[in-house]
Amino acid sequence: MQVVTTPDLPPPAGHYAHAVRAGGLLFISGLLGVRPEEPGDQLLDAGAQAAAVLRRLGRVLAAAGLEGHHVARLGVYVTDVTHWVAVNAACAAYFGPHRPARTILTCPGLHHASLIEVDAVAVFPEPVA
Repeated sequence: MQVVTTPDLPPPAGHYAHAVRAGGLLFISGLLGVRPEEPGDQLLDAGAQAAAVLRRLGRVLAAAGLEGHHVARLGVYVTDVTHWVAVNAACAAYFGPHRPARTILTCPGLHHASLIEVDAVAVFPEPVA
């Protein structure tokens, strides 16, 4: 296994890595819609938080040499089901025609008063022979 980190994000605040490569898969830890070092983030609506968290996902993917179309599965956690429309729009804007498998769960009380959190599994392309 190989730990993947990016200087484009603050170091993890807990005992985890931004992502871990295991074989041909990249497991990306949960990313919040708000950053504790940016108090103004808590004022963002669900759509803005969704767009921001997907940009952060892109930074982790880039650190591993991947892009959005390499994401096979996206887990999305929202504090209210009414955020689904905003999340869906942000995903469509970020992923374009690529459609990863996705789960959206409602769970109140995300850390730092975030409205959204995502985690993901991406696939490394197989080497061309």
